[in-house]
Amino acid sequence: MPDNMVQLVNVVKEFEDNVAVNDLSIDIRRGEFLTLLGPSGCGKTTALRMIAGFEQPTRGEIYLDGENVVGRPPYKRVVNTVFQNYALFPHMNVAENIAFGLKMKKMAKAEINEQVTRMLSLVQLEAYGERRPNQLSGGQRQRVAIARALATNPKVLLLDEPLGALDLKLRKQMQLELKHLQQRLGITFIFVTHDQEEALIMSDRIGVMHRGRLDQLGTPSEIYDKPRTIFVADFIGETNLFSTVVTKWDGNTAYVDVEGCGVPVDGTGLRAGEAVTLSVRPERIRLSSKPEPGFFYLQARLKERIFVGTALKTVLVLPTGTEVVVSEQALAPVISEQDEYYVTWNMEAAVVIKTE
Repeated sequence: MPDNMVQLVNVVKEFEDNVAVNDLSIDIRRGEFLTLLGPSGCGKTTALRMIAGFEQPTRGEIYLDGENVVGRPPYKRVVNTVFQNYALFPHMNVAENIAFGLKMKKMAKAEINEQVTRMLSLVQLEAYGERRPNQLSGGQRQRVAIARALATNPKVLLLDEPLGALDLKLRKQMQLELKHLQQRLGITFIFVTHDQEEALIMSDRIGVMHRGRLDQLGTPSEIYDKPRTIFVADFIGETNLFSTVVTKWDGNTAYVDVEGCGVPVDGTGLRAGEAVTLSVRPERIRLSSKPEPGFFYLQARLKERIFVGTALKTVLVLPTGTEVVVSEQALAPVISEQDEYYVTWNMEAAVVIKTE
């Protein structure tokens, strides 16, 4: 049995003069929760639609459980899709919606009833089988859509921004429910979203897409802590970016120029004179009222402090006009109020990205 449930090999999708997906290759493991993440127009939904069979690639191959499915219609693929608008039949009750795909497969009535009961229990809607969609909340309708998609026992479940229509509190609740459901079922989930936090919470791995290409594929911690491109660093969470150049290199440690200060970084793969960008997360920066002995420091002027619930964000301005954001726990001791501060960070906090 192959380890990969879904494989896209050099897939290209063109719409007239627009390349929506450009040479996309990705292996999605059996039983994995993989998220395709990116802004609107990056190609993530088009990639999902090609896996589902709603679109055919211009070039390239798509394999489902080892079989090339290019040209095969959606109903002949081992996948089901959950859409953002749920696409429930308004004239059918919950049980009838869930049973619809089973009836299309001409299953026996007793088997259908048994499977519908199982699905209602799975999504915790046992008492709602007789209700119509318009009698349900948004979260309940989403559960029905998932139950209907799972009822036919697909090998892959495709989810096209299914939480986008929910309010924030319910969306966070459903994120955990979906993650736990996938872990119980053990089937492959491919989830599409533009919400970075959603992707980080739910996924085993994340594929970050940009302009039709896969910029980076990795675990949530790899994507967040070790971005490989400026786009990934800037798109995932919040970061401080410093465009600079390597001024000194000794094989292990390199020094780059930030505001005239020599800042040490990991020198692996770098050379003197090379243009790079530093990415430093706000929570990795230390803010102090005076320089700290033994560390480099950048002097900065206070612009504003912003309370954001669990964190206190401080925005500072360097002498060149570059803004730096520092994030501290809201309960941390408050540094004395003054106009000038100093910022620094440990060498391992800065991710070096070679200029593209």
